[in-house]
Amino acid sequence: MKNKWAMLAATTAMAALITGCGNSEDDTKGDTSEKQTTAEEKVIQDQLGRDVTVPADVERIVVGGILPYFSTWYVATNSTKEVVGLHPNAYNAAENSILAEMSPDILKADTSFIQNGEVNVEELMKVNPQLYFEKAQDQKTIDKLEDAGVSVVALNPIDAAAAEPLATFNSWLKLTGEITGTTERADKFMENGKAVQAELNKKLDGIKEKDKPRALILHQHSDKNIIVGGNNFFSSQWLKATGAYDIAAKEVTGMKEVNMEQIYKWNPDIIYITNFTTTQPEDLLDNKVNGQDWSQVSAVQKGKVYKIPLGIYRWFPPNGDAPLMLKWMAQKNYPELFDYDIKEEITEYYADFYNYDVTKEQVEKILHPSSNAAKQ
Repeated sequence: MKNKWAMLAATTAMAALITGCGNSEDDTKGDTSEKQTTAEEKVIQDQLGRDVTVPADVERIVVGGILPYFSTWYVATNSTKEVVGLHPNAYNAAENSILAEMSPDILKADTSFIQNGEVNVEELMKVNPQLYFEKAQDQKTIDKLEDAGVSVVALNPIDAAAAEPLATFNSWLKLTGEITGTTERADKFMENGKAVQAELNKKLDGIKEKDKPRALILHQHSDKNIIVGGNNFFSSQWLKATGAYDIAAKEVTGMKEVNMEQIYKWNPDIIYITNFTTTQPEDLLDNKVNGQDWSQVSAVQKGKVYKIPLGIYRWFPPNGDAPLMLKWMAQKNYPELFDYDIKEEITEYYADFYNYDVTKEQVEKILHPSSNAAKQ
C-alpha cells in the first residue's frame, strides 16, 4: 500500500455551540476575499467576520476545539506535516483513522497544550504555531490566545441553517483555500458531494414521509447517559439527506440527554451510533448495557443498529469522506434502492480523490471502527 502523493467537542457543550452563535448580521457581513498586505503575509476573514493576518506560506498550525479541522487541512493541501498541534480528542480519532497510514505526519502533532480541557498557553508556545484554529463560539479561548499574540482563525462548528450536511465542510474548505491558495481538491470535493446528493435525491424522490425509515442517531452513550442528536445538528442533516425520518427532530435541538422511556416512545426503526462514544452495535443488539433494556426497541429487534464509519476522520461531523457517508447511510436506509457495493465505492473514492489505494483490511477498518477512536 503506497501513498502516491509525497476530523467538535463531543459533549453537550456542542448544543450551545450550534444554537447560541450570537452573531449579529453586521458581524458576519463583509468582503470574504483575501486582502493582500505584503509578500510574506495576507489578511483573510474568518467565520466570525474578523480580519486575521496569516503568513503567505503556512508551515505550522494547531487545531484546538474545532476537532475535525485537521482533516479539512489534509483534503485541501494533501498534507498534515503542517499540523504541529492537535486537541487530544482529535488526535485519538486521527490515531485510529486511515489518515494515520495515508499521512503519518499527523501522528507527530503535539497534544500537551490542552490540559484539563483548556489551552495552556505556555505549552502551546513551545510548538510555535503560526495559526490556531478554534470554534467560533469559544470566545474565552480566542481572547486568551490573541492576548498571548497567537493568530486565531475562528470556524463555525456547523451551518445549522443548511439543508444538506456538506455545507459546513465546504465552508471550511473555502476558507482553507483562501489561506493556502490550494483550491483544486476543494473544488473537486464540492462537485463530488453535489453529484452524490443529486443522485440520492433522484432515487428518493416520491417517497412519502410515512414510508421513510424512522431513524435515531445516538451521539454519546454509556450506562450512565443517553445523548441523542436532533434538529439544527448533523443528525437531522444526514438523516434527511439520505431519506430517513429523524424521530428526534421535533423534540431535540442540537444534542439532548434522554432516558429509555423516551427511546421506547420514539421506537426507532434504525439506530446509528457515532464515534464520539465507545458503544458498539453489539452492545445494544446483545443487550449488554447495565440498567438499559434495548431489546424492546424495534431497531434492535430488526438488527438495524449501525456504527458510523471512520475514514480519514469520523464520518459524522465535517470530513473529506462525506460523499461516502451519504452513500453508506442511504444504503442502510434503503438497501433495495441503493444496491451498490459500498466497499467498492470506498476503494474507488480513495483512489480517485486521495490518490491512495486502500486495502481490503483498511476498508473493513473504515466500516467497523474501533471503540478506541472515541476514548479520551
